[in-house]
Amino acid sequence: MLVAPVVALQMALAPAAPLTVLKLCVSGQPTTPEGIGVFHQRVLAAARPLDLDIEHYAAPRARCLQDTRTGKADALIGVFSPDRQTWLAYPTRNGQLSPDLAVGNIQIRIYRRVGTKVDWDGRNLTGLDGQPLGLKFGSSYGTGLAGLGVPLDERAMTNEQLVAKLIRGRVGAVLLTDEAIQLVSALPSGQIESLPRPYGTMQLYLAVNRDFERTHSDLVQALWASLAEKPERSRR
Repeated sequence: MLVAPVVALQMALAPAAPLTVLKLCVSGQPTTPEGIGVFHQRVLAAARPLDLDIEHYAAPRARCLQDTRTGKADALIGVFSPDRQTWLAYPTRNGQLSPDLAVGNIQIRIYRRVGTKVDWDGRNLTGLDGQPLGLKFGSSYGTGLAGLGVPLDERAMTNEQLVAKLIRGRVGAVLLTDEAIQLVSALPSGQIESLPRPYGTMQLYLAVNRDFERTHSDLVQALWASLAEKPERSRR
């Protein structure tokens, strides 16, 4: 009888079980020459050996946050924010946020109009003369700025809008991350400049909707672990 070979053939021809799909909402990121976000590319590479299919779409940061809250998206790449832990899970070890499981780092710099006296000494921001500090709407690092004691303008939805507000004198300075380097370098010289001292460096994490993480806990843990196995992740 040829039962065993027939069964083996049927198994070989049977369709593979469908991969779990993780819907990733991506906002502006530093890009590779191929045009894909550097950190997005790292998530795709980490998912490759797993039974996981990453489906992605681009949207403004505020939209990505809303979509992960409602479940339209399963994950986003961003900095840690305690306020978002109600609906987003971050990679941890022993109950503590684990930097070694981060996707990568971003550097944040303060830009001013050329000729103004805005300065940052690592602790104090001076020279705004009553004007607000501008940052993009939905930026997680905005939650840590209250201690600076300066007014904030968080109404710009894009880096382009933010830089335009600075050039027009609507704000005294702006906070920009690595992703804005090309934008700033394309401006005519003599308009805006970066302060010599960076504002700081922040780690980016793959934050996952808590419902998705509960349903696919082992897979999410494996994805975070796979991200940690990659070589040098810092851009600076």
